[in-house]
Amino acid sequence: MIGRMPDESTFLVTYRYVPGMEERRTPHRAAHLEWIRELHAAGRVLVAGALQDPVDSAVLIFRAPDGYTVRQLLMHDPYARAELIVDVSVRPYGIAVGA
Repeated sequence: MIGRMPDESTFLVTYRYVPGMEERRTPHRAAHLEWIRELHAAGRVLVAGALQDPVDSAVLIFRAPDGYTVRQLLMHDPYARAELIVDVSVRPYGIAVGA
């Protein structure tokens, strides 16, 4: 696969947010987006975004050697530190088409 880091796998991360996330995220959003952009620039995050209408969850696709590494990275998310995430799932993800 083009651009794939050796010995790294792809992981699908899903977040489930607290009720009222669209309003509650405001003080932390800039830091959260900066965190994601830094991971994207480092080749760790391929895609990230929140589900809309309502904003109640998010999907992120990570590249990392293992799920433990992904979970360690997720602990630094400003949304996690602000306790805006009520559930996290990290699962190996097989890409059939795309990056």
